[in-house]
Amino acid sequence: MQQSKTKRFFKRIERFIVSCKQYVIVRHLLFSGGKEVIANYKHSSLENSEQITDVSPIWVCWWQGRDSMPDIVKACYNSILMHADNHPVILITGDNYHEYVTLPDCILQKWKAGNITLTHLSDILRMLLLKAHGGIWMDSTVLLPCKNIGDFIKPSRIFWSCHHLPIYYNISRGGWTGFFLACGKGNLLPAFISDMFLKYWQNHNKLIEYLLIDYTFAIARANVPAIHQMIEEVPITVMGPLGKCLNQEYTEERWIEFCSNYDFHKLTYKIPLSLKTPEGKKTFYGHIIETYLK
Repeated sequence: MQQSKTKRFFKRIERFIVSCKQYVIVRHLLFSGGKEVIANYKHSSLENSEQITDVSPIWVCWWQGRDSMPDIVKACYNSILMHADNHPVILITGDNYHEYVTLPDCILQKWKAGNITLTHLSDILRMLLLKAHGGIWMDSTVLLPCKNIGDFIKPSRIFWSCHHLPIYYNISRGGWTGFFLACGKGNLLPAFISDMFLKYWQNHNKLIEYLLIDYTFAIARANVPAIHQMIEEVPITVMGPLGKCLNQEYTEERWIEFCSNYDFHKLTYKIPLSLKTPEGKKTFYGHIIETYLK
């Protein structure tokens, strides 16, 4: 009982500290250009937001190109190709991005100067792509083990993301995931976030917060009624846990569970991955490589 009380105490402290940090960052963003962006969108409607269709493009980005992908990324990319239904899959690279979007001069200059990292350039690119063309953005480490895209991103919706029950105290509160989202052309949300990013980088030379994309989402959700409505109408999705089990021993029973109970899984290439356990048994990572990297 005492341990439980102690744990609850520290959880309250953690929540308080995180809330204070979020308040300071949001306030800074609002007073360094955010209020102007909100004023441009606050009374906008969803009337001009086109629907997602069964041929909306799927956007995936690996800057150096397919041949440079780590094996786990190649496996995820292949799973997307296998389960894309009729959606064309477009791989965005450093060589072809300009065929689809034009990066503002301010963004290009600060990226070339090293102020904007490739990770955060990707955040900007995904919003510009969705604003210009609509479609489905998927990070290169999203695995579709069994279900096709059309099984859970239904044509006729104007917006979809992984609207999930929050576990942590992040700013999204479970409303979305920046790594997997979809919308029709002309949607308010990527237009709003693109403008927020541009306004931010016009006024700053370094990043105030790694998850700036989530803060811009949160500001849109809190201040633009049409965007708030659109996000809240997305059904709840349970995020797949396979990314935390990659080095565990593979079993067919658990694999079937991962396939049948979840629409997708977010994996990672940023940890050491092993094809076999120390005892010589195949891991889930090993099974993914066998299945999707043929």
